[in-house]
Amino acid sequence: MKSVIRWEQLRKKSFSQMDYTDKDDVDALLYTTTICNNAGVMYAFEVFRHTLANEKIAHEMISVLERETAVLSQFQTKQETSDLGSTEVTPGMIGELIATLIMSGLDAHYALEEMELCDLPLYIEAYERKKKEQMESDRLWTYLNILPHVDGKKLPSARDLYSFPWEEMEDMKEAERALAEDAETFEIFMNNGINNCK
Repeated sequence: MKSVIRWEQLRKKSFSQMDYTDKDDVDALLYTTTICNNAGVMYAFEVFRHTLANEKIAHEMISVLERETAVLSQFQTKQETSDLGSTEVTPGMIGELIATLIMSGLDAHYALEEMELCDLPLYIEAYERKKKEQMESDRLWTYLNILPHVDGKKLPSARDLYSFPWEEMEDMKEAERALAEDAETFEIFMNNGINNCK
């Protein structure tokens, strides 16, 4: 993971924008992988690029990278096109995600030295779930604290105090599902009469 973060720092863009057809991107990845995985090996990127001029060394390094990528890609969750959202959104930096996870309690050594890129979604999902649970718990305690001071009929549940975006999305999906179900029932009624609706 450290080599991915170093790559982002060197290329000044998110690793999700890595282009394996771009020689500069690939050279930078070979460089950051080399300096992060070999203790005591420290030299500038331009010096490393001179090493890549040797086709035998460059081919060997690319072969190792391709093998590692092929093995790890087996464990990567495939993203649906609809999950990607708008193309206008700038992708987040892996380094920022790792820093957030570390500050939230993930072991720094594991995150930087041992964790693979394909493991990152697991930790992000766990972090988001924990954050949601904490926010919902905070809302519940706030609700319980103010309940003696407000009319309970106007505020029947903690969710009425404030609803979170993920709850609103769930409500919208449920409403769409119910609407589709009602439309299907109406279609059956129009085609076959009321007796076949039941």
